[in-house]
Amino acid sequence: MKSKVKIIMNLLRVSTLLNRVGLKLVEGTDLASVQQWQLLGIIDRNEGGSLAKLCEETLVTKQNITGLVERLRKAGLIMTWTDSNDKRITRVGITAKGKETMEEMKPRTKMSNNTTFANFSEEELDKFDNMLECLVTSLLLESNVKEEKKD
Repeated sequence: MKSKVKIIMNLLRVSTLLNRVGLKLVEGTDLASVQQWQLLGIIDRNEGGSLAKLCEETLVTKQNITGLVERLRKAGLIMTWTDSNDKRITRVGITAKGKETMEEMKPRTKMSNNTTFANFSEEELDKFDNMLECLVTSLLLESNVKEEKKD
């Protein structure tokens, strides 16, 4: 039991530290937060994706995604448009300025990742990644069960 509590506490600490490191990485760019960076990266990899898809990938509510998207759009990093086949769907794409920002982040990210994971072997990283995927799946199931009980 103790180890489960310790794991949760360490994950919460990791979350705080990741945000702190991420804020330093976005400093001096057109990005105002780690969440904007995360979202811009997802949009860059999924050109023309929908807001619903962004919610699914980030686990953020539609209201929060809408606000993040609007701030990125105002900064000139992304563009939005209405789906030509379904007017209810808003699509999102990255602009040239957004691509430049992502290029600016690549060396920062690489350097940070190399430092962060310097003491891990590839095998340990693969195992850690698999364990985190299992934890995410478990937490998603738990959060969905709790959501269903609310309804």
